[in-house]
Amino acid sequence: MTREAMIQVIDEIVARPGAAKALLDDYLARYAPGARDRGMVLEQILVSPPMWLDDQSNTLTIRWSLRDTAAWWRMRAVGGNDPDVAAWWAEVDARAVSRRRSFAAEPADIGALCDV
Repeated sequence: MTREAMIQVIDEIVARPGAAKALLDDYLARYAPGARDRGMVLEQILVSPPMWLDDQSNTLTIRWSLRDTAAWWRMRAVGGNDPDVAAWWAEVDARAVSRRRSFAAEPADIGALCDV
């Protein structure tokens, strides 16, 4: 059985000091269900450093996957036109020092992902 090419979506959020646990709980309760509805599959959550800090920032790294390029475009189209998604990220911006989203793929998947 051949593995399908996948796109990884990586959210990296540096929470304000003492806010990481609550921000992650809200992310999972309020953002994740809609992300799943948009075809995203939650793969991994990492907290750095590996303890909840009260007086410093934690970095939350949340990795999702999308099964192919068409799924990426669907996710972007639906999420980009949903005012609730924009409102969510605006709220995160108020609770975070910084955030970024990146997209990646394994080198072996790039050819298949580019053949659309």
